[in-house]
Amino acid sequence: MHVVDSETAVLELRAEDSAEYVLKVLRTVEFMPYVVFIAAPEFETLKAMHKAVVDAGITTKLLRDEDLKKRVDESARIQQTYRHYFDLTGVNDNLDTAFETLKAALDRPSSEPQWVPVSWVY
Repeated sequence: MHVVDSETAVLELRAEDSAEYVLKVLRTVEFMPYVVFIAAPEFETLKAMHKAVVDAGITTKLLRDEDLKKRVDESARIQQTYRHYFDLTGVNDNLDTAFETLKAALDRPSSEPQWVPVSWVY
């Protein structure tokens, strides 16, 4: 978890985490989460992005096509299963764009009206 300010925290969930449990626990009036899902890009885009970071020396971990395909499939499964929890979905097909999407998402809950369950209001 990363604390942004006294009222905002960023919680990163990975596929191997108990995402459903965490989402159900946090999706309450007490926390009122704004949930952003960053989806994996298409396989060829992910493959090119991985090659670029390896070529740049950012990582030395070489992932096989099967590993990359598994990430794309897992992303699709998560999106299909939990999309009703997501307030915003972005695609990590460009690092700069994904970062800007996340940065804008941090401001959105306090600057724009949000849909919340009726039980949170009454």
